[in-house]
Amino acid sequence: MSMIVRRSIAVGIMLSGLFVLDALRMANSLAAASPALSNDRTAALIEAYNASGQQLFARLTAGTSNVVLSPYSIGTAMAMALAGARGETAVEMSSVLMHRLKQGDLDEANHSILAKLNANDRHAKLLTANALVRTTLGDVVSADYVDLLRSKYAAELFQGASLDDVNEWVKRKTEGRIDRMLDHLATDSAAVILNAIYFNAHWASAFEKNATRDEAFNLAPSRRVQVPTMTKTEEFPLVVGKGYRAIRLPYEDRTLGMVVVLPDRIDGAAAVQKALDAKELARLLDTLKSSQVHKSVALSLPRFNIAFKVDLVPLFKQAGMSRPFGDAADFSGMSEQPASQTPIRIGQIVHRAVVDVAEKGTEAAAATAVEVRALGMRPRPTLVTPVPFHVDRPFLFYLVDEATGAILFQGRINDPRTPGTTAD
Repeated sequence: MSMIVRRSIAVGIMLSGLFVLDALRMANSLAAASPALSNDRTAALIEAYNASGQQLFARLTAGTSNVVLSPYSIGTAMAMALAGARGETAVEMSSVLMHRLKQGDLDEANHSILAKLNANDRHAKLLTANALVRTTLGDVVSADYVDLLRSKYAAELFQGASLDDVNEWVKRKTEGRIDRMLDHLATDSAAVILNAIYFNAHWASAFEKNATRDEAFNLAPSRRVQVPTMTKTEEFPLVVGKGYRAIRLPYEDRTLGMVVVLPDRIDGAAAVQKALDAKELARLLDTLKSSQVHKSVALSLPRFNIAFKVDLVPLFKQAGMSRPFGDAADFSGMSEQPASQTPIRIGQIVHRAVVDVAEKGTEAAAATAVEVRALGMRPRPTLVTPVPFHVDRPFLFYLVDEATGAILFQGRINDPRTPGTTAD
């Protein structure tokens, strides 16, 4: 074989190998691109939920009362509302809610997160659900918007529903922990966007109930009370930060945990909370995942059971979100009609949350309701063909106690003109 032929074969083999290598690289790149992109989306969305949640939390904790909320529940409900916003309304909402994703990517990320949270392989009960309740004016909400919430948010649809339907849905999805979501609906209410989340999990290692005893709890440097306190000694991830220490208590499902942040000073909670902004909090949570920070800890933790309710509209207005609540609101993506033709705005945003921490574990629930109103519209009368029932002849009557089934009174009326008769 000549030198030229041998070189040609060698070059051909080399080029072929490079072609195959490039093809494999391209295939691997394409295979990895979708999950990576999906992970980037979900990470960006969770970052937005957590960050906007911290912003709300800071405003809510300006007082001295207990506060509990679900950034995920609020974020999801507001994301569904944002999906119907357009123009400056969408820009303003995205800014306050701290979203970096385009709307389509945001919807896809929600779809992925919902599937992960509701996975069946958990050693805990963690359920989250969405719904769109259309009231008597609900036909202003377009079929396309309904389809979007169904496909990307797994939202249940209720047509021609009432306040009782809203409250019953939330009660059912939160295992009865939130038995009344809303106190009223406006006469021009067109729909209610709902999210509910329920959590019930056992600690990886339960507290011994007979070890729980009343111990001192400092409300302030000069004010102390006795509270039931759980105790145990165990290894926990522990991080020492500036002005605080933090540990993570794992549940049986090790992907779930409760992080407890303890200020160094009795009156230091406000300062520590301020220092733990969204970025610093993310750093702390990431550090607590490391096996390098495990320490033996003698833990004492008060039992607590807290319920909380808040109207979020004033807080969002303080944060710079005003268009969605006024005449300038543009939710034409919800109605598929120009905003001038079908003016829609957000009427109320109510958030409720409960958390119960005890020796065995934690039970918690939260729900967020975003009421959408159709300005200047009133419920249309429902046309129903009446069933004839003309009482124009002698008749019987029975007055019945439905609770017991007892017939309390009964009679026969032969002549309604006769005020009274005497039996023969």
